[in-house]
Amino acid sequence: MRRSLSVPLAGLLLALIAAPALAQPPTTPVPGPRDPNQPPASAPNGPQPLAHAVGDAGTGLSVVRLGPQGVPTNTILPGLGEQLPKQSVTEFGLGLASAQVNTEAFLSTERVVTQANPFGFAVAGRSPQSPGTLVQTAIPDNPQPTNGGLPIPETPLAKLKLLNGSVHARWDEKVGPCVSPLATAKTSLAGLEVLSALPAEVPLPVKTSLISIPDAFEASSVVKLVDLPGSKNKAVESTSTMRAVSVELAGGIKIDVATPPTLTATATGDEKTSTITYTAPVLKVSQNGKELGTLDAAHPTIDIPLLLDLVVIKLQIAGLNEKKAAFTGTGFSGFQLGATARMLDVQVLPTDKLKLPNLPTALAQISLGEQIVRAAAPQGGVICGTSQPPQTNVPQQPGAPAAPPRGAPPLAYTNAAYNSIPLFWTGTALLLAGVVIFAALPARAPSSRAQGSTADRR
Repeated sequence: MRRSLSVPLAGLLLALIAAPALAQPPTTPVPGPRDPNQPPASAPNGPQPLAHAVGDAGTGLSVVRLGPQGVPTNTILPGLGEQLPKQSVTEFGLGLASAQVNTEAFLSTERVVTQANPFGFAVAGRSPQSPGTLVQTAIPDNPQPTNGGLPIPETPLAKLKLLNGSVHARWDEKVGPCVSPLATAKTSLAGLEVLSALPAEVPLPVKTSLISIPDAFEASSVVKLVDLPGSKNKAVESTSTMRAVSVELAGGIKIDVATPPTLTATATGDEKTSTITYTAPVLKVSQNGKELGTLDAAHPTIDIPLLLDLVVIKLQIAGLNEKKAAFTGTGFSGFQLGATARMLDVQVLPTDKLKLPNLPTALAQISLGEQIVRAAAPQGGVICGTSQPPQTNVPQQPGAPAAPPRGAPPLAYTNAAYNSIPLFWTGTALLLAGVVIFAALPARAPSSRAQGSTADRR
């Protein structure tokens, strides 16, 4: 047992050192004043876009999980970790593309964020930031996308031949996210080998790697605003798309992708019209030229024994998971929804037949085509327009600072008194006037008493 674990643990340690991981930057929270009576830290200048939209799409070419569902999820809330799904012992992702739109972000540079990451790494759900990432953010607007090659990581878990990325983030100063294209991120590779350095003790008839993708493999994530039927407003649409030709596995197994998957979340602000659309993949499976079956929505799983019944590879189309909920926020209220899916799961040595508690679902799990989409829109849809100057009769939200009375002078946005700036300039003007008056007065001769006193002292 110690000999069989020494090699994979050593490779895992090397991969952990050599490959830091992807961590999506969270949206900066809005800082609040220490004193609720203080003026706001900043205020918008001029007319602002009326559009409120939140959406993100993420797609990964491949994710390798060692010990899937083997580690409990830790949270700061007591008892919540028992309700959440367990994390993998280790995760390693390749070719990650993400597109995010959040009109409510406090920092203007976080309104639209697009990223193309070469790889990511996580241990028990914790992941550091990965280098070599292509990023575009808006504001300001980017008329052209950023394209380039991504650095290829050297790791025993996977090998890539050529990896490219493309990111594009847009924003209009007048109508905000009502621009096309809005947020797009893509990653593509020309060749992939997963688990190319398996230990010799593992009884798999593997010559080069467990999984090989000789042809082009592409992941695309897009967030945009689309027309809302029967309205001049827009809906938020987040789409994750995979493009693949074929996949080769150990033991002469070949998988031809007849229909690639597409996952889309469309938020209109209303639960009745908001939808999640999923085009399930259709995969043709064969072994050494003999057809084994078809993986599709009606037949999602195939078990293929490689060494009697001891070593089994399970092929599975990961089921679609959906989440929907209405929400009420400080910025706007509406409806949100999201979904996750995977094109193909390859499980090595699945443990479901052992009937033992607290075991990972498999020794290793390789997912091809990770997809996640989320979208949120206000009630009635996204308004593509520009706000008018603020009015005094606009109702205030609970807990918000009171609006200034009609005809009141504008307040200075400082941490001191509201009229500190006018007082400063008034004091400066009086000081300059005093200097001018003092300089203009004629010089006066000293008095006789002062002269006598001076002579007595001498």
